[in-house]
Amino acid sequence: KKLATGGTEPVARVWDVEQGAGKGASSELAGHAAQIEQLRFEPVKGQSLVTVSADKTAKVWDVRSGKCTSTVTTQGELMNVAWSPDGRYFAVGNREDVISMIDTNTMKTVWEQKFKFEVNQMMWNQSGSEFFMATGEGKMERLSFDAKTAALTPLESHFAHNGGCYCVDISPNGEMFALGAADAIVSMWETKTHVCYDTVVRLDCPIRAVSYSFDNKYLAAASEDLFIDVADTKTGRCVAQ
Repeated sequence: KKLATGGTEPVARVWDVEQGAGKGASSELAGHAAQIEQLRFEPVKGQSLVTVSADKTAKVWDVRSGKCTSTVTTQGELMNVAWSPDGRYFAVGNREDVISMIDTNTMKTVWEQKFKFEVNQMMWNQSGSEFFMATGEGKMERLSFDAKTAALTPLESHFAHNGGCYCVDISPNGEMFALGAADAIVSMWETKTHVCYDTVVRLDCPIRAVSYSFDNKYLAAASEDLFIDVADTKTGRCVAQ
């Protein structure tokens, strides 16, 4: 029961939230030379955390001790990170739209590619066979993932928004995914058919984050608006702000 946060300072924090908001102790993960752009818990055991920074490095931390266990140095300022469901790989993306696959057994880059479009948030599906990317062209790119070589191969490209897509999330049951974009709209999609079945248009600013609840019933969306919108995933109806 941990919550990790990062921001404009070069330090990430891990919070013990078991006792409730604002009551748990926190530990600092210090070592980056620039701001933390994104972070992700290791999905299998949850005892490791990866952070990426504008200092061109990705760092893996032991959550229990707060110590950095590995540092991967890249060629560009990192913005995005995603972890494969089995914990074997994590992917990092930089400001030059280069995606690098890191093998966690060796902490070496085993595959790398520069894309011809702006790559924003990215993630694997639940099985680890496919890789999703939200792009600055307003599209969702779906690629196959080869677990042996860590290579990505394009499968489909879906035009989703009139503005650039900034964020993507897949529901825990794998049946839905959502995209948030610069047009201040959240689109909700069926995974099997890739049909957009609803949209959330209650926010005024570009959507920076979308996240499904553990039971697949709700979808939270955040922007520079002074509230978080929570929608029913079946109807798109607002259930909380």
